[in-house]
Amino acid sequence: MAIERRRNWTRKNGDRVATPCGRRPTFRVYTHEDTGQTIIAGMGELHLEIIRDRMFREFKVDANAGKPQIAYRETITSSAHGVGKLIKQSGGRGQYGHVEVDVRPPRAGKV
Repeated sequence: MAIERRRNWTRKNGDRVATPCGRRPTFRVYTHEDTGQTIIAGMGELHLEIIRDRMFREFKVDANAGKPQIAYRETITSSAHGVGKLIKQSGGRGQYGHVEVDVRPPRAGKV
């Protein structure tokens, strides 16, 4: 479950989210590196809803709770070559551009 700030998110609010974590070994709070969302993880949906309600009620966390975002990653699967030209003559010297692009997939093990 993702926790997102409503208005002013301070360090104090982050500590309030992490406070229940110290007492429960099955509950974790972390920040997803790709999306930047604060994620709470537990043993199941009911477990997370109970902790979420408790954070809002007892610890007065001012935040929205919802589904986490999914960070899709794309990669190049095959080689491609492209050529582009720009020729623009509208009186005077004009503009000219020529571009060649060659794209290849990464080697195995490289990102």
